[in-house]
Amino acid sequence: MKNEKSKYNDNLAYHYKSFRPPLHQILLKRSLKYQKFESALDIGCGTGNSTLELVKFCESVTGYDPNTAMIQRCEHHPKVGFTGKLSDLKENYNLLVFFGSLYYINAKDFSLYEKKLKNGGFLLCADFEILYNTILAKLELYLTEIDYDHNKNLTSYNSKSFEITRTEKFKTLFYCNLSELTHLLLSETFLRAKLIDKYDSTHLFENLKEDLNSHYSNGKIAVF
Repeated sequence: MKNEKSKYNDNLAYHYKSFRPPLHQILLKRSLKYQKFESALDIGCGTGNSTLELVKFCESVTGYDPNTAMIQRCEHHPKVGFTGKLSDLKENYNLLVFFGSLYYINAKDFSLYEKKLKNGGFLLCADFEILYNTILAKLELYLTEIDYDHNKNLTSYNSKSFEITRTEKFKTLFYCNLSELTHLLLSETFLRAKLIDKYDSTHLFENLKEDLNSHYSNGKIAVF
């Protein structure tokens, strides 16, 4: 029988896989442009969205995540390998990627991961923040400060292995339907407790989607 933590991870991975906003391709295209790499390592790959997008820029990609529930939902691709084991990782990748995962990486682990990068290789750190305030206000939900730093970068580590060649911040938007928005909200760990309190865990998805429908009846929602 699965314990509560395992059930929580399975549920989170389900919603995470069901819909991710199309921001990985936007960020990667903007960051890597027309560059091509022989191999890449995607640290904290989740259910593999960023990993699969990296295929457009790489001959082979390895997605690594210690969360077994996430790895189990990754899609097969001939150029991609997914693993939750550090022992499976090589030590000569041309590109090392932290896509929304750098916040969770401590100095010891960062030192371990950077050793997987080939001399002269590239490091890409990317993150995005979805502004839920307007949506949550319609649901009469309000957030206190979130324990997550979207601005964390290489200055947090005592590493002299890298030279920063480019940094950038920009705004964009994406569109989703009601089911996609419901999955997206339920994939956010900082929202989950509030959503359960308001909508009941037994029929959480259905109740949340119904409430969203009362505010977004046209079915197409712009999210920033």
